[in-house]
Amino acid sequence: MKFRNDKKRKINPNVDLTPLIDVVFQLLIFFMLSSTFVVQSTIQIEMPEAEGAAQLEQKDLSVTLAYGTGGPEGKGKIYVNSKEVPSMEELTRILTERVSERPGLMLLVRTDARTDTGRLLEVLGIASSVGIQKFGLGAQPPDDVQ
Repeated sequence: MKFRNDKKRKINPNVDLTPLIDVVFQLLIFFMLSSTFVVQSTIQIEMPEAEGAAQLEQKDLSVTLAYGTGGPEGKGKIYVNSKEVPSMEELTRILTERVSERPGLMLLVRTDARTDTGRLLEVLGIASSVGIQKFGLGAQPPDDVQ
């Protein structure tokens, strides 16, 4: 009587790739959703159009001049990084604090196309008086209609 099987059992290794693919897709979705995007300001203004306008990605501080009533002297609201500023003295104080924290900061001034130029010059004068030397003006490239 022969009890032993002389034939060796052959084992076929099989790798199931389904869990690996699931994990890779989940990681891909996670990193896509949690990555840093260029965030537009939530303050709604009509940006002026300018030739050669480029996207400014490196800024340390943003001042937005909105059109309408309210704000300092009733000439429109002023925002510093989406936070409303009640007066020009408060704007001066905030800019002075930021310059003392980080000398040589880059200021981006976004203004509504309907805002008075005098208002823009007043803000730029305050920025210059507190020691801000680098600034940019926000604009959008013109729509090429052909």
